[in-house]
Amino acid sequence: MSGRLGFELLVIFLLMVANGFFAASEIATVSARRGRLQQQAEAGKKRAQQALELAEEPDRFLATVQVGITLISTLAAAFSGASLSVPLANWLRTLPVVGAYADSLALAIDVLLITYFTLVIGELAPKRLALQHAESVACAAAPVMTLLSRIARPVVGLLTLSTNLLLRLLGQRVEAQPEVTEEDIVYLTHEGFTSGAVEREEEEFIRRALHFADRTVREVMRPRSEIVAIEASASLQEVARVFRESGYSRLPVYRGTIDNILGILHAKDLLYMLTGSSSRDYLRLLRTPIFALEQHHLDDLLRRFKRERAQIAIVIDEYSQVSGLVTMEDLLEELVGEIQDEYDVDEERSIVQREDGSWLVDGLESYETVREQIGLPPIPEEERGQYSSIAGLVQAHLDRIPQEGDRLTLGNFELEVVDMDGRRVDKVLIRQRDAGTQASEDERQTSV
Repeated sequence: MSGRLGFELLVIFLLMVANGFFAASEIATVSARRGRLQQQAEAGKKRAQQALELAEEPDRFLATVQVGITLISTLAAAFSGASLSVPLANWLRTLPVVGAYADSLALAIDVLLITYFTLVIGELAPKRLALQHAESVACAAAPVMTLLSRIARPVVGLLTLSTNLLLRLLGQRVEAQPEVTEEDIVYLTHEGFTSGAVEREEEEFIRRALHFADRTVREVMRPRSEIVAIEASASLQEVARVFRESGYSRLPVYRGTIDNILGILHAKDLLYMLTGSSSRDYLRLLRTPIFALEQHHLDDLLRRFKRERAQIAIVIDEYSQVSGLVTMEDLLEELVGEIQDEYDVDEERSIVQREDGSWLVDGLESYETVREQIGLPPIPEEERGQYSSIAGLVQAHLDRIPQEGDRLTLGNFELEVVDMDGRRVDKVLIRQRDAGTQASEDERQTSV
């Protein structure tokens, strides 16, 4: 009897170890870094290639794991009931106090012991090991799991078909989900920065790159009022003066009105004409301009810049009127931040934090830039496309030309117009409202 009991206990232990193997294989294969496995596979490691193939078919792999764990759990329960409960109940009957409850106590103790050892040996320890050494464990388990996946293919196919059928009966659509989302990348990048594996600049670049395609030309363009352009009737000396004073290498040329753009004049072409040609007709040097709509996305415009080898585009609105100008540098700055070249002068910072904690912001500063630095709420969906700067936000909310002293509330922030440049908002003071002020205002609104 004791020999048979020992054999059955050995079987139960081996089943727990097998359960641990399946649990470790599952965690390791799912959490292993694909890039690392790919590198090992390209280096000729067959097991890494097998682990990659398992990871690329998660439905079949996880179903195989689940079949294995379910089968093992059933066998373990059967063996434990037969091997432990009966002798344990017989021993408990010899005790005077608990003898009357021997069968129930034996079953309870049996369940507790099997559950405890299964959790430790078959789940927790293997999974922790697999998380710490995901790639190594995935490669070690790959040959066995590949073989088991092939053996269990008919059962897995039947289970998958049954599951999909049940989901359809419940009105659920079976759709493939993307393996990695933008949110996953942003989260992992932030985790990398927190742990020190990723620099702040790298995290910012990745975040900007992911959001780049969501931004529109209107959000980054230079507004019409700031376009430096040349009238077609200007003399050569006047053209040279505009180039010299503006510091730009490319300028649009128009006739009569800025809405009638003739082309783009390059300072390099003008220099070649002045030094190597007797002609003084700079209009023949004009290059065909690129026109872009305000609602075009930045990634589309960037591809167009590359395809047409252009550096500047004229932005038009829905009425085909010129509303602004955008350059390749503007697009690149959306990815890498402000770019200063040798012709840029050090300007007054457009976002300055004062000693009292408030912020003095230039009205022309991008709302997205201010939001990232200060923490303003995102632009509501219904307001997207209506404005891109802080000045545009103020005017859109006031629905009139702003004046000095105008105030508006935005979430937990208060914005005050403190300086005007003609009809343009020049400076805005942004304060964060404290909880007491916000609560008192809410109470006054409620009482009214």
